Amino acid sequence: MAITKKQITEALHFGVQTASENHREWSDGVALVNWPEYLIVVEIARYIYGELGESECLRLEMPYREVLDGAGITKGPGAPLKAIKGGKKADLALLKNRHKPTCVIEAKRNPTVADMMRDLERLRDVVYACRHKRGVLKHGFLSIYESRDYIDRDVDTIDQFFNANRQRARAKRPSILAWDGQASIVVEITAVRDR
Repeated sequence: MAITKKQITEALHFGVQTASENHREWSDGVALVNWPEYLIVVEIARYIYGELGESECLRLEMPYREVLDGAGITKGPGAPLKAIKGGKKADLALLKNRHKPTCVIEAKRNPTVADMMRDLERLRDVVYACRHKRGVLKHGFLSIYESRDYIDRDVDTIDQFFNANRQRARAKRPSILAWDGQASIVVEITAVRDR
């Protein structure tokens, strides 16, 4: 059976929390602000890998051009080339049958509002481009790790983004896990289909 959206959301939260706890332990209890984001990506990958179905696999740092190629999207009208130009890569991509993307994930540690917006735009454009392709990419996830103090600011930013983009993408209310002054926010992005 394929991994579910709920399992992905839980893996994102657990991966963020585990990365934070590991880093604190490795640095002898000192919570450094500027620790590497890739620690989060690796822990998320570990949790997701444990939930994958038989025909699913996971790729780290998969170029968005390959994601779109695997989904059958080529250059032309409606292709989301602006958001993925410059060799952008998805932090994680879930694939079925080794090459068909089903989900892309971006992870951010202490993002600025501008960083968040760029990832939301990229995920919006990619899932929207794939909206008519059956059996391929339908969801994008943004995983955010930050101080608990920024939850309200970021949830408001996310809400504003989707209110302004409701013709192309929608999101459920972000899932939030908070602990010890820290927070994990998970945003699930789904394309709006043409009527």
